[in-house]
Amino acid sequence: MKRSLFIILSLLFAVSLLSCKNQKETVTPEELCFDIQNIQIDMAYSALKELYDPEPFEQLKADVISGKADRLECIFRIQEILRGYKCAHLNLQPNDSDVLYSKILPFYFYCFGNDYHIYWTIPKYKKYLGWKLVKIGGQTVEEAREKLCNYSSFPYETVSGEKYVFEYPQSYINYKAAGLVQKSGKINITLESHDGKIKTFNCPPINPSRIQRWIKISPEKENKVIMHNDTSKNYAVSTSSEKKAIYVQYNSCRPDDNYSCQQWFADIVSELNTGKYNTIVFDVRYNPGGYMSIEWMINNELWKNKSEFDKYNLALVTSGRTYSCATWFMNDFIRNYPQVKIFGEETGQAVFNYTDVDINNNRKKLNCHFNFPHILDTEIPELYKRAEEVTHSDIHRGTLPDVEVYEKFEDFMKGEDTIYNKIYEYFNK
Repeated sequence: MKRSLFIILSLLFAVSLLSCKNQKETVTPEELCFDIQNIQIDMAYSALKELYDPEPFEQLKADVISGKADRLECIFRIQEILRGYKCAHLNLQPNDSDVLYSKILPFYFYCFGNDYHIYWTIPKYKKYLGWKLVKIGGQTVEEAREKLCNYSSFPYETVSGEKYVFEYPQSYINYKAAGLVQKSGKINITLESHDGKIKTFNCPPINPSRIQRWIKISPEKENKVIMHNDTSKNYAVSTSSEKKAIYVQYNSCRPDDNYSCQQWFADIVSELNTGKYNTIVFDVRYNPGGYMSIEWMINNELWKNKSEFDKYNLALVTSGRTYSCATWFMNDFIRNYPQVKIFGEETGQAVFNYTDVDINNNRKKLNCHFNFPHILDTEIPELYKRAEEVTHSDIHRGTLPDVEVYEKFEDFMKGEDTIYNKIYEYFNK
């Protein structure tokens, strides 16, 4: 069973909203070294064993014994070591929220193309919803993003994946380590409104446990087709008679107890039988992965419905948020339907990647979950073939689209989806 980034990212988001309590450190240096040694053992027998370098871990243990590194320093040092492997399935995640999330920014951003707009905030900053991030910590967005990636809890495998570092909850500690915090403890923010107004101010961090309400941006017109940035449903079907398309949104490779994947595909076929559509769009732009058990079922449905689906234009939508088991789905889809066209951007998961992580691998004294891959992913031959023969790209990059297209904030505010519009134009010229 394949462990993905989904649960890890969900855990990060969840703990960022939990109450934070100060805990007195009772762990001894010897106990910390024991956990570090176990991480080394896992690394030595992992799929990355040929790349494993014990020296940084040995130096860390020496610093722990000499009193130069406590538990928190160990966590950051280990995360830094692991980031060097550029493997998304290799990471260390603290189990307690007080380590990373006692302070966070009062903003959650959404990436539109290469721009970041405020998507969620607290009531105090309500008027800035939708404003574009111009500078943060006195750095341009590009400079700040590069620095923040160096302190993120997750290693990024592709440049496209790195773009979303501002979307995922980042702790105040990470911003501080990246040099984006002033001596006063505040973060300098520069924003731009839709009409070009510039606003710069110093923003103090907040304690998420004390925030009773977050406010989400409201587009001028509601989009009833796409569940934009809403991953509350693992998979769903929506339609647009105007664009002659069925949109199959696949947000997580996890089963839904109240909606089987068999019923999901039956609903797709039922809609097709109305005769209103000429295009089927499978959208995995928000899908960070999940479990192979559901992918086996979905692959069966793709094969079973081949004679029906072959009658239509077929499209896949990907982004830098697409990882892990979602790329296995892409491989299965391309194998069944080689005529499919991919729209969007490069995936966050590289074609060449390591996967299959352990779901029960806690390090008790570090109070962290250590995720490491067991296998080199060789179960995606279609993606390898596509990289080499179709896009002529490096397999150490993500899967590239046939048609590169990015979401636009202006379209979102009008209730439109830039990528869906491009798919309509492509197939209905």
